[in-house]
Amino acid sequence: MVELEKIEQDIRSKILKITRKEIMENDDNLLGKPYYLSPRSLVYLFMDVQQDYSIMIPEDQLRNQQFATITGISLLIKRCLNKEI
Repeated sequence: MVELEKIEQDIRSKILKITRKEIMENDDNLLGKPYYLSPRSLVYLFMDVQQDYSIMIPEDQLRNQQFATITGISLLIKRCLNKEI
């Protein structure tokens, strides 16, 4: 079982690789201040997450903005890995 902290660190590393922006707070909206990730960067992150973790994130989870923070993304991954969604 993958620990949430390890997932969060992995997400931070992926974002740094894609955008060269270091994310400091887990609950900050990645599309807003101070990070302003582009929608394209978020799509790259989404694709990397699904590929690296061998999961499929349901579309409805994207509509409710779960994929907008480090915490939200990490919880989504953990729930997918545990087959909760």
